[in-house]
Amino acid sequence: MLNIQIRGFLAKVNIKSISRTEKENLLNYISESKMTLTEIIQESEYVDFSKSNEFLLPIVTDDAELILTSFPEDDYYSDGYSFFREKVNKITDKASILENIVVENYGLIEEKIYYGCSFESNVKKVNYQNFDKNHLDIETVSIPFLNRTFINNIFFYNQKIYDKIKSKNQFIKHKAVLYESTYKGNQQNNEDSNESEFKIITYSENGNDQSSEVL
Repeated sequence: MLNIQIRGFLAKVNIKSISRTEKENLLNYISESKMTLTEIIQESEYVDFSKSNEFLLPIVTDDAELILTSFPEDDYYSDGYSFFREKVNKITDKASILENIVVENYGLIEEKIYYGCSFESNVKKVNYQNFDKNHLDIETVSIPFLNRTFINNIFFYNQKIYDKIKSKNQFIKHKAVLYESTYKGNQQNNEDSNESEFKIITYSENGNDQSSEVL
């Protein structure tokens, strides 16, 4: 059995489209309340993300590391044999724009960042003796404004591996962005869109400053 882990940062991202009226009301509320956009999202019910697009994605950084450990089949109590370590950014593909984002006139992006084990899964009938790194593929994506690359999918022998082991992670940072889209193409398919087709209206962030050099 093969245990696959990625150690590094994990992002929980919510993306919500809003109308021009909602955008104006939100800017007025920021001005009147003297609160930042992040504080409004954290401390009030003014912004409802219940109907947003939500993504939970490991972040690709210079320090993010892939660790493979071999265990005897179905033996969850032995220490295992960690036989493969590699920086994630050395084995990923070229990032594409994240699909399934409905691009409309205005929107909000909320991002919460955590640190720890950002991905973990077990693959049976594989061990250090028959593992071949050439059959491991890591698919990456980017999201406008967030200025980083995320892991979208991991494949082993063309089979998608799912993050099934939920580990505890340390909260690091909370970021919020209010944006305007200037993209005029097919707004249900933003495959060809890029960051130049989006404009930041306002943003704010707070959290642990120790991540500032990485994120």
